[in-house]
Amino acid sequence: MSKTQLTIHISRTSVHVAEVLRSNQEIVRSFSYELIENTPEGYKKKLREIFDEMNLRDDYEEYTMAWGTQKQTLVPLSVFNESSARSIFQLMFGEGTDENMIDFNRLMELSMVSVFEIPDWVKSFFIIRFPQIVFKHEHAMTLRALFQKNTFQRKINISFSDEYVNVSILNKNELGFSNSFDFQTAEDILYHLLFVIEQQGLTNEDGEINFYFVDENTKVMAEESKKLFEALKATKKIKVNSIDNVLKLQTLCV
Repeated sequence: MSKTQLTIHISRTSVHVAEVLRSNQEIVRSFSYELIENTPEGYKKKLREIFDEMNLRDDYEEYTMAWGTQKQTLVPLSVFNESSARSIFQLMFGEGTDENMIDFNRLMELSMVSVFEIPDWVKSFFIIRFPQIVFKHEHAMTLRALFQKNTFQRKINISFSDEYVNVSILNKNELGFSNSFDFQTAEDILYHLLFVIEQQGLTNEDGEINFYFVDENTKVMAEESKKLFEALKATKKIKVNSIDNVLKLQTLCV
């Protein structure tokens, strides 16, 4: 197991854990749990129960965690350097968030910074449990991983969380689009996808779409969205390339 990475994806509504082989990104074991707690102590108590139940090993080569929230924005590195995470976050989302919950990740590959909110209970639990863990916002984690691959050809990436999707478009080694959208059904995903394609002027352009899920529920949603998109045949030059578990991408982020 020394070449295995412990990967975690957590939000306020669920936590997903996978042991992933770093050599070929094969998932050895995976776990998914719903979170319905409403206090910091409640979350930490539930997480202690969950991680004790999994009986994880203590010899993983790497430990990574992606935190999921829609309260995230990307800004150019130059803008961030002239401002602060707090002022950028408050400009985008108002002043209702505790300043201590505002964090950021630099994405040097993109010359951008992800600014987001993360509750103290997330950091305190995982840093104490796994002192060597590397954590980022889920979208920053995904983008960093994708930019370790070939990003010259146009790729539309859809990454699922419980109640929303992150959508990004990579082309010619640049990030051309990034946003998140709420959804309830696969039809919602199709609507947002077609809207982005049209607004970005990609209806008659070549490209591919990649879907990334976090558990069996979002895998089903990704498969349904794929079928709807392919059946529509509205964008013949854009093909669906893959559906895969987003936890595998974390092996590219350390």
